[in-house]
Amino acid sequence: MQELLRARAHSLQAGQRTSFGEAALCPVAGPTREDLLMFPAKQSGSHAFIARQTLLGNRWAASAVTSDSAANVFREFLSAQVVQSRCVQCHVRGGPSEYTRLVFEPGSVVDHQSRNLAAFEEYVSSVPDGADIILDKIRGVAHGGALQVPSGTAEFANMERFLRLLDGANAGTVISPDSLFDGVTMASPARTLRRAALIFAGRIPTEEEINSVSDGTATSLRKAIRGLMQGKGFHEFLIRASNDRLLTDRHLFSVFDFRTETDLVDLANLQWRAAEKAIGRGYERAPDDPSYAIWEAQMQYGIARAPLELIAYVVENDRPYTEVLTADYIMANPLASKGYGASTKFDAPVSQGQFRLSRIVNYFRNDSSKISEFDVQYGTRIINSGALETTYPHAGILNTRVFLRRYPTTATNRNRARARWTLLHFLGVDVENLASRPTDSAALTETGNPAGRNQSCMACHSVLDPVAGAFQNYDAGGSYKSAFGGRDALPDSYKASLDGTPSPYRPGDTWYRDMAAPGFAGETAPDSGSSLQWLASKIAADSRFARGTVEFWWPAVMGQDVARAPSATSNLTLQGQLLASRAQAREVERLAAAFDAGIEGGSPYNARDLLTEMALSPWFRAESIASEEPVIRAALEDAGTERLLSPEELARKTDSITGYRWGRHTRGFIHEVGYLDGEGAGKGGPYELLYGGIDSDGIARRARSVTPLMAAAAQGHAIRTSCAIVQREFYLWSEDRRMLFDGIDADTTPVSARSATAAAAIRRASAGGSWRGQEAFQQASGVGARLSREGSQAPDWPDYSLEGFSQARMQNRRPAANAADMAIARNPPSGAMRIRRKLVDLHWKLFGVPVAVDSPDVEVAYRLFVGVWERKRATEGGHFSDSQTQCPIEDTRYFEGIIDDAVLTDEHGSSKIDWNRVKDSWHFDMHDPSHAVRTWVVVLAYLMSDYRYLYL
Repeated sequence: MQELLRARAHSLQAGQRTSFGEAALCPVAGPTREDLLMFPAKQSGSHAFIARQTLLGNRWAASAVTSDSAANVFREFLSAQVVQSRCVQCHVRGGPSEYTRLVFEPGSVVDHQSRNLAAFEEYVSSVPDGADIILDKIRGVAHGGALQVPSGTAEFANMERFLRLLDGANAGTVISPDSLFDGVTMASPARTLRRAALIFAGRIPTEEEINSVSDGTATSLRKAIRGLMQGKGFHEFLIRASNDRLLTDRHLFSVFDFRTETDLVDLANLQWRAAEKAIGRGYERAPDDPSYAIWEAQMQYGIARAPLELIAYVVENDRPYTEVLTADYIMANPLASKGYGASTKFDAPVSQGQFRLSRIVNYFRNDSSKISEFDVQYGTRIINSGALETTYPHAGILNTRVFLRRYPTTATNRNRARARWTLLHFLGVDVENLASRPTDSAALTETGNPAGRNQSCMACHSVLDPVAGAFQNYDAGGSYKSAFGGRDALPDSYKASLDGTPSPYRPGDTWYRDMAAPGFAGETAPDSGSSLQWLASKIAADSRFARGTVEFWWPAVMGQDVARAPSATSNLTLQGQLLASRAQAREVERLAAAFDAGIEGGSPYNARDLLTEMALSPWFRAESIASEEPVIRAALEDAGTERLLSPEELARKTDSITGYRWGRHTRGFIHEVGYLDGEGAGKGGPYELLYGGIDSDGIARRARSVTPLMAAAAQGHAIRTSCAIVQREFYLWSEDRRMLFDGIDADTTPVSARSATAAAAIRRASAGGSWRGQEAFQQASGVGARLSREGSQAPDWPDYSLEGFSQARMQNRRPAANAADMAIARNPPSGAMRIRRKLVDLHWKLFGVPVAVDSPDVEVAYRLFVGVWERKRATEGGHFSDSQTQCPIEDTRYFEGIIDDAVLTDEHGSSKIDWNRVKDSWHFDMHDPSHAVRTWVVVLAYLMSDYRYLYL
C-alpha cells in the first residue's frame, strides 16, 4: 500500500508552496516547508496505519520518468540540483562531514558526476538499509545538516527513485518504519481515554466520558480526549510540561533582584514600601518579616511564571500556537501586574495564583535623568523616572525576564546559549548536533575569533550566531538596553578593553562588530531596536516551527523524548533504536504537517488539536506486540501504555481515585503542593526528586524507569496513604461518599455469611418495597456499582447471578414485588465472595483493568487478604488503632465536610491541620472487632504498589 501511494505521488505533477522563510542549515540555504500531509487511517480489521498524501501548492519541477536508469536519474536530476547545491557544502574533503562514509567531489572536479555516483553505489551496497538511511537523512532524521530535501518534492521523489534503482530488488526491508506497527494491538478506546485523562486532566475519566467512546469510533474518542483539555488539571499539565522543556522554574522565587534593578520603576517603589513596612514592624531586615517574605515570593512567582502561563493561555484559548513567540503581551498575577505599571483586571476574589494578559508599561532605561536612592535596608527607590520611557518590545516567551535569566549571556558567550535553546525549543534544531566538534590540533589553532573564521566551527556558528545577535538588546539578567545611556546592552569590557588593546566598538553600535550580523536564515534583522520581535516572527513563520512544536510536546504525552538514531548499529538493540528513530521521525512529520494545515478541519496551529492527535497516535496507543522479532521489540520498547507516571501525575491520580493527596498543604497563599508535587527550584516535596522528578536546575531530566530508590519512594507513598484512606472511608465518610470501599462494610470477612448491612437492607425491603430493597442490597454488596459499569467500562466482566437475576434484569427491569428480597434471602453472597468482588472493583478503579472474580490477580490479592486477616485476628485487639502500623494523616483536606475549621494557615502562608480542633470534634467509633478494616489497609497498600498503578 505504501509503495502504491509513493508511486502515485511521484507520478502527480502537483505543486509545492513556498515557506515564509527558507531554512539555513549546515550552512547553505535550505529547502522550503514540507508538503507531505500524512493522516492515520485505520484499515478494516487491523491496527495498521496508512498514509493519505496531499500535495499542495504550485507546480513541481520536472520529475524523472520510471524507465530511467539510476545513472541517468542521477546525472539529469540530482547531481547539480541536490549534491552540488546542498550535499557538498558539508560532505566534501575539508568540510564538516568529511568524516562520514559519504564524501563527494565538488563541481570543479572534471569527473565529479562519475565519482559521486560511485560513492552512492558503494554506500547503498555496503551499508544495511543504506537507501533508507540516506532518505531519512536528507529530510532531517538524525542528520547533522537537518532538513535538506523535504518529502513531497520532486527532488525527494527523484532521490528516492534513484536509490531504489541502485538498491534493485533488495531496496526494501522486511522490517521498516511503514510496517513497524503491523501486528501491534492498540489499546481500546476506554483504555486510551483513561490514559489520556490521567495525563491531560490529572484524573480518571467519568462514567459518562467512558460511555461516550463505547461505539469504538475514532470520532468519539477524539472528541472525548479533547474534552479533557480544560480546567485546573489541564492547566497544571500545560505548566508542568512546558517547564520540563524550558526549565524556567529554576528561578521561580529568584528571578528578579528587587534591591538593585530599577528599569521597572513601579516594582522598585513597591519593594521599597514593602521593606519600609517590614522595618516599621520592628524587623532588622525586611526578609525576616513573614509578610514581606510572602509579598516577595508572590511577586517573584508572578514574574517567573510568565512564559509558562503564556503557553497555557494560548493553548487553553485555542489561539494560534505561534503566539507563544509573537505575543505583544505578557502574563502576570496581580502583584506582577502592579510591578509592570499595568491596570490589569482580575477576577474576585483576587489570588496571586491567578494570571491574566498584561503588559510592561512603566519601563525606563537608565541615564543621568533617572534619579534614584539606595538604602542598605530598604533597597532602591526611584525618585524621578527620567527621560528614557520605553515601549517594551514584547516578543512572547523570548524576552520574558525569566527566560533570559534562565539562559544568561556573558561577554564571551554572547547570547549563544539563548540562541541554542530557542532553535531547539521552537524549531527542533539542535545546533550541537549539526556537526561534530573539531578535535584535530590543526583545526584548533585559530585564535581571535575561530567561530567566525574557522571552517570547522562555521557549520554550527553560521546558524547560531545570527540568532544570538537578535538578542542583542538584553543583558545577562534580562534587562532591555541596560547600558548607561539606554542605547545598548553591550558590556563595558567590550567597549573598552581591559588589556589596553583597541576595541572594535564604535559609538552607536548595538552588537559586536566581530560577530555575525543579527539575523535568521540568511536574512538580516532590519531594525536593531526590535530585532528579537523580528526573530520571533521569522521563527513562527518558518517551515520547521510545526515540527519543533511536536517535538516540544512529545515527551509530555509519550513519556520519552523523540528517539534519535544511535551512532552505531552493531547489535539488535541499536538496530531497533535506529528503526524507532526513523518511524518516530515520520510520525513527527505527519503530525507537524497536520498541525500546520489544521487537524480534522480545525484551524492551523491549534495546540489542543495537536495534543489530541498525539494521543491517537500508535506511539501512544500501542498495547501489546505479537512479534518476537528482537529488532521490532527493541524499536517499540518505549511505545504505548507502559509509561511511568511522573511524581506529579502519581499524586494527582491518587487524589482523583481516593480524594487523598500525600502531604497536601498550601504554600505562600498561592496554591497547593504535596510531597510528590512541590514547586520545583529545589523547593519541591521531599519525595519529588526521589521519585524521579526535576528541580529545573541540576536535575533537568525526568527518570523514565524505576530505580531502587524510586521503588522505595513508591512503597512509602502507598504505605503512608493507604491507612488514612481506609480509615476515612470506613469510619469518617458515609456510605454514599466512599470512593473505593462503597458496597462493603467493616464486618465482611472471609468467613462471614453475609454482612449486617445486607441483612438490614433485606429487612428494610420487607417493609418498604422490593425495588428499594434491591437497590439497598446492591449498594451494600457492591453489585450495583459493578453493574452500572458493565458494557461500558468493563465489557468482559463475568455474569454474576448469585442473587438470581440476570444483568439485563438488574439493569433494565423492575422485578415483581418482593422477588429481589426473596432471592437475596435464599442465596446471600458469602463474605469471601463479597471481598473478591471488591477486589475486582479495586482492580478497575486503581488499574483500569477488568478482571474476573476467579482471575489469578484476584486470587493473589484475596490470599493476601486472608493471610493478613488471620495474622491480625491472632495478634491484635478489637480497635483500629491496635494495629502496629502507623496511620499518619498528611493531607490538610482530610477533614473537609467532616469537621469544620480543621485547617490553620500560619503567617508564612502555609496550611496545616489544627489537631486541637480535630481532637475536640472527634466522635467516630473506630472499633474493628472483625479486623477487616485493618486488613484492607495492607491490601490497598499492596495494590497501590503494583506497577499497574505506577504506570499509565
